[in-house]
Amino acid sequence: MSFFLFKKKPSLSFVFDIRDSFISSGIVRFQDDKKPELILCEDFDILYQNKKDHRKYVASMIRTLDRAVISMRKELVKMGIKENIDKHYFFIGSPWSVSQSKTIKILKNKLFEVNSELLNKIIISEEFAVEKEIEDITSEPNWKVLEQKIIQSKINGYKIENIFGKKTSNLSLELFVSFIPYEIKDKLSSYINERLGKKNKDTKHSCILSSYSFLRDLYSDRNDFIYVDIGGLITDIYVVRDDIVFNIGSFPFGEGNIIETAMERSNLSRTILMSHLNIGRDKKFDLDSHNNGVDLLRHGFSIWRNNLETMLSKMCTEMNIPNNIFAISNSLVTDILFNELDRESESNSLNILGTNIRINNIKESILNNFISNGKSFPNKPYIKMDMVFIDKMQKNN
Repeated sequence: MSFFLFKKKPSLSFVFDIRDSFISSGIVRFQDDKKPELILCEDFDILYQNKKDHRKYVASMIRTLDRAVISMRKELVKMGIKENIDKHYFFIGSPWSVSQSKTIKILKNKLFEVNSELLNKIIISEEFAVEKEIEDITSEPNWKVLEQKIIQSKINGYKIENIFGKKTSNLSLELFVSFIPYEIKDKLSSYINERLGKKNKDTKHSCILSSYSFLRDLYSDRNDFIYVDIGGLITDIYVVRDDIVFNIGSFPFGEGNIIETAMERSNLSRTILMSHLNIGRDKKFDLDSHNNGVDLLRHGFSIWRNNLETMLSKMCTEMNIPNNIFAISNSLVTDILFNELDRESESNSLNILGTNIRINNIKESILNNFISNGKSFPNKPYIKMDMVFIDKMQKNN
């Protein structure tokens, strides 16, 4: 069954990328044989970001989503655009969703046919197992499936794109599954029905699948790599080995924590601190020469890097750490961090757990090559990556 219902005539779609500290909202036009066009895009901060009070945090996220919808619709009216918005795509990241990758192997003495009935049984069984594992880890009950996708399949050890109807005695599947707490899924569904209308179609995906799909297509020659995504409160990591998501992890230290650390050590307000950083950026920011010896960012970067090394040591116990890290910066602080790491990797001094690491900061100009009107909306990499993912899915179904 197709993931998307796609019309021949142009229509507008809402794309929401829900992160830990903000929601990126875009209005996009998808058309056959054309690049997806970004009409509007804006980030909306989630005002309450204390994960300890789960109810207030979820309520603040839903209010932010409502604020985004109202604001974007008003902008459409000002622009005189009267096309209907008939599709809504949600990309959900940490801490609102949890993803895992599972390897499934079936070995039998006799040949069996790979069909939808067999795959459904396998997927449902694995979904239940992963759901129980997530409940045990998080101590949160009632997780529900957000999405599931077979990202790689092998018959007799060989990669096969279309496995339906094939007969084999040796089947291997790489299953990617994302879960979302029932409470959040229910609140999102209620909001969509009440605010967006039951007739409009909505599709939900994880942010991890969007980035994985984009990087696999962009760097098809890189079979092993690490992807790092720094949020406001959380840093997400996944490790790709032999083209598949080998392991997924996260740690509670993000951009907001780096900024808070710098404020504490420098005794500067957030406004003054960010002003210093912006001035530094205009002068090709250099941590060694800037801010008159006051260590604005280095201590926070050091804490973040220590967390990264600790997490990777837990995730890569069965293999060597890949020597490529892919990252996409969407803010001044993360851009400075990745530039500093890139300088280390250029001099071969960036070493993590015995492996020399190469930093690959995916510039937004690369994303703009795949969409129309991207240059009009700088510092919006997540929505642009989601657009590429949606466009690919539509054209493949």
